[in-house]
Amino acid sequence: MELIGLFVLFFFAWIALKIIAVLLNVTIFAIALPFKILGLVFACLFFCIFALPLGLFAGLAGLLITPFIILLQFLPLLLIGFGIYLLVKNA
Repeated sequence: MELIGLFVLFFFAWIALKIIAVLLNVTIFAIALPFKILGLVFACLFFCIFALPLGLFAGLAGLLITPFIILLQFLPLLLIGFGIYLLVKNA
């Protein structure tokens, strides 16, 4: 439901920009230029505040967890060996 409302909002904003473009006798690109610049600024802020730190954190976590993931394939052998150890210890 929110998605439909968002599309309706964008549609009316687009219509309003078209009407302003006709009234001022300019192209829609001249009116939309400040919005494009604002979008670029928001995209840069989003990248610097959220995406970059999360990417660095994910990379660091990947480097720290990788040895454990490599050793995880030996878990069945370790469990079998631990089971044999317990059997020998109780005997």
